[in-house]
Amino acid sequence: MTFSEAVSRTPSIRGHLKSGLKALRKGDRSRVSCDGRRLRGSIDIDNALRDLYPNDARWDYAVGVRQSHQDFVVWLEVHPASSLHVDEVLSKMRWLSQWLGTSAPELRGLPRRLCWVATGRISFSRGSPQARRLAQAGLRFPVKHAHLEGTLEEFG
Repeated sequence: MTFSEAVSRTPSIRGHLKSGLKALRKGDRSRVSCDGRRLRGSIDIDNALRDLYPNDARWDYAVGVRQSHQDFVVWLEVHPASSLHVDEVLSKMRWLSQWLGTSAPELRGLPRRLCWVATGRISFSRGSPQARRLAQAGLRFPVKHAHLEGTLEEFG
């Protein structure tokens, strides 16, 4: 299944797919790069689901990327990256997992990578307890810029 097909089969975000990285807020777009030929579109998940989940800590974006004849989803969270923000991002990650399981099974079925993109300085180290908590939850260490050109295994 393609990213576009999965989005069209998800009623709560149908109609929110934008070409390229156009769904990302202008300031966030500069934090992400990808060969445009591989991009399959993007969705501002936070904005698309604001009315349905007004009090929830929603994930920011979904970006479809084509690699080796298969689409995958990069779930981007653009957020400050201090040790104080780890719980917030993990909470958003739990929300995303629950939403995918209950409301977006087609998107959940696509290969995926979760990525925390730091909005500023990353103020905890790769060997810190916070980094270990992220790794245990399946989330890689935050990056300052997300390069989406690599394979699913290389991305990070």
